[in-house]
Amino acid sequence: MIFDKMQNISCYFDEIPQLKKVAEFMDDFNQNGREDGTYEIDGKHIFAMIQSYRTKAQTYEMMFEAHKKYIDLQYIVSGIEKIRWARLSSVHLVEERYSQGGDIAFYEGDALFDFTLTKGTFLMLYPQDAHLPGLSADKDVNVRKIVFKIEI
Repeated sequence: MIFDKMQNISCYFDEIPQLKKVAEFMDDFNQNGREDGTYEIDGKHIFAMIQSYRTKAQTYEMMFEAHKKYIDLQYIVSGIEKIRWARLSSVHLVEERYSQGGDIAFYEGDALFDFTLTKGTFLMLYPQDAHLPGLSADKDVNVRKIVFKIEI
């Protein structure tokens, strides 16, 4: 897991060269904007999902999620969002959709750390990172976010 500002993304190009394409997309986004939706960057290898929604307080029914095929890079365009984090090995599997062709599984457990993302920050999550996004930091607010999916 990596927590940083988008302005520092080039620091990770050596480790994850695909981030160069993420940076190019961000340059275009900052200049031209984009509507909410899914955008291919490099076919199914890298794509972006632009989303607008309202954060909410965590409820008992909410579960952690994790992915095997893709790294998640969750970037906040506007607003503030809390993302809870746990090691995948410390949570308990409730439902997996990998066997059905999906790239998600759901887990129950306790967070080990909370990240508060604000405008310009990102959280990059690997397969070993269970996460619970979309949560209110202090109060419910409108958020615009880009989730980049980067194939492993």
